[in-house]
Amino acid sequence: MDKTYHPRTIEQQCYQSWENSNYFQPAYNSHTAYTIMLPPPNITGYLHMGHGFQQTLMDCLTRYHRMLGHNTLWQGGVDHAGIATQMVVERKLQQEEKLTRHDLGREKFIEKIWDWKNTSGNNISQQIRRLGASIDWRRERFTMDDDLSLAVTKVFVELHKEGLIYRGKRLVNWDPTLHTAISDLEVINEEEKGFLWHINYPIANGDNEFITIATTRPETLLGDTAVAVHPKDARYKQYIGKKI
Repeated sequence: MDKTYHPRTIEQQCYQSWENSNYFQPAYNSHTAYTIMLPPPNITGYLHMGHGFQQTLMDCLTRYHRMLGHNTLWQGGVDHAGIATQMVVERKLQQEEKLTRHDLGREKFIEKIWDWKNTSGNNISQQIRRLGASIDWRRERFTMDDDLSLAVTKVFVELHKEGLIYRGKRLVNWDPTLHTAISDLEVINEEEKGFLWHINYPIANGDNEFITIATTRPETLLGDTAVAVHPKDARYKQYIGKKI
């Protein structure tokens, strides 16, 4: 036995044996079912500490119920991360081929995105395997698979009809080069010195009385509808229930 533990020579071979033996598939021998849907990581990057933490917890729960004899499934997959993926693929296309998505056309550009998925997405799946996650890989899914994409569309349409979601008329972050929205992850952040504003909220029907609120976001004043105070704070007890 080697003096030093070498995970590469042991863990990958062991995990491959588990996967080949289908140890992670549901047992179908119990009426008690237990399922976890892995929140799919984006295909645009690599796993981070947050993924490692959450997947450790899910793996513990999955293995626990599996050992109890429950019909247990941990469903895995990756997310297409549409906006971020478009940005990554477009930059790659520009750097390597000096082309834009408009030069390729929609169909050819989608092919490029699928090529990226097969590269980056597979990298992420391999990273999850290296964590030892007991996922049933035979069921691995991608959010752009036809049936999954249809299911997402169906849910969004239903939620829109019920008035629970709406389609906004403006975009928060706009990329002037790609002409599309981008996520906060792709925004260049700059630190600036802030300022603390003190806003006086006059008490209705009061004799020049007001409550002062300190904030770094004075623009919220236009949308404020109430001021919250601690009910046991003696300074504000006489104002509870009054209008401002």
